[in-house]
Amino acid sequence: MPGVLKNIDYQDPVVRYRGQKIVDNLKKLVPQAEVKLDLAIDVYYSLYLPWPIVEDIGKVSLTNIEHYETIKTALNDEEFKRLRYYTIADAFTSTAIGTLFLMNLLEELKSEEEQRGQMGVGKAGGGPQDQPQEESEGEGKKTKDLRTVVKNALRKTMEHAETIKELQHFIQGYTAGVGHTLDLDDDVVKTLKLVKNTDIKNILKFLMRIPDVRSIIKKKIPYQRGEIEGYTIGSDIERIVPTELAYPSIYLYAKLAESKLILYNKVLHMSIGPIYVLLDKSGSMDGNKILWAKATALALLMRCRSEKRPFYIRFFDSEPYKVMKIKVRAKPSDILKVIEYIASIRNGGGTDISKSIITACNDIAKSISKDVSDIVLITDGEDRIAKSLVKKSLAYAKARLISVMIMGDNADLKEISYKYFKVVNLSAKEMLSVIEASD
Repeated sequence: MPGVLKNIDYQDPVVRYRGQKIVDNLKKLVPQAEVKLDLAIDVYYSLYLPWPIVEDIGKVSLTNIEHYETIKTALNDEEFKRLRYYTIADAFTSTAIGTLFLMNLLEELKSEEEQRGQMGVGKAGGGPQDQPQEESEGEGKKTKDLRTVVKNALRKTMEHAETIKELQHFIQGYTAGVGHTLDLDDDVVKTLKLVKNTDIKNILKFLMRIPDVRSIIKKKIPYQRGEIEGYTIGSDIERIVPTELAYPSIYLYAKLAESKLILYNKVLHMSIGPIYVLLDKSGSMDGNKILWAKATALALLMRCRSEKRPFYIRFFDSEPYKVMKIKVRAKPSDILKVIEYIASIRNGGGTDISKSIITACNDIAKSISKDVSDIVLITDGEDRIAKSLVKKSLAYAKARLISVMIMGDNADLKEISYKYFKVVNLSAKEMLSVIEASD
């Protein structure tokens, strides 16, 4: 048999597609990598299936023994069992973590071969009388070494598993009963490159401390013909879930009379302008300051995704930097680009707040939005503001300035801002206050 798992049809097109995705991703990450399709299939389904079972060794061909030992060792390993918490019945994480595991496995195998080569050079002077004993011990040692290699690869994979899952949650959301409009299957390589960024891990830790952003959104109203957001209970026949019609009519009428029908929860999102984040990257914005600011920016992006409003972000110091925009119906790759952009920026330089606000107002004025926009300025800068010019720019762009001062105060900003926050502790509570401010 080609693979070593029971009840897997290795010729099925869908099964081969899943394995091929892992092989293709691996080739992009490590161009010289050589992995058999059947091994990739077994890795994927070992992660994806609730209860994968290995075939009896008697049914495994001699050429597949290493393949068999790799999968069997993984399934019996405690680290692998913990990995499966993130992957069961999840195609994206099974593909991403499966790719990462095979990449780590190849690295460990290469390292093991290099060590053997060095030992071989050291023993080059041995005589032929040593060969029979070496041959008898060789197979057992090889199997033991392979198990060690698999366990080391799993340990390395586990280091990034939670970040992969959190990044998936960030892009797709956590809400049950709502289908994902964003499919990450084609962005595994970008995701794996991103999760190894230390800043991303630290930023996601900040985000994990705040409640689900959707719980604070007020810009939607119940509407009979609106967008399906989940489920509720009531008596509105127009929103009835089709499965309720499977009941005998007497039960259906009883549930209707008691307002206990399962209905689609439909809402209408109110029209709101974009959120434009201006993030100070000057030299004084170091350490936890810049991490907190980046996490707040990503939390505001989460709010925009939930409220179906455009999102802009621009870093600045003494000059404004490149602006990044996320449309209402952005692709996962677009969101990953913004996350990568935010994580890659390093602090340094001076500060010119007036120029950055005026630039943001010009960007908003060029957009087609007719609704009031919110400019969220996150800075620790205490320089003077060209108040008159900034006020005119804000009025021209129909924008409100929400200023977030990190460990400082700016009287000029306080005077011209629609809302003004002073952040002292860089806490989740302060972050939540900023997210709620764009009302």
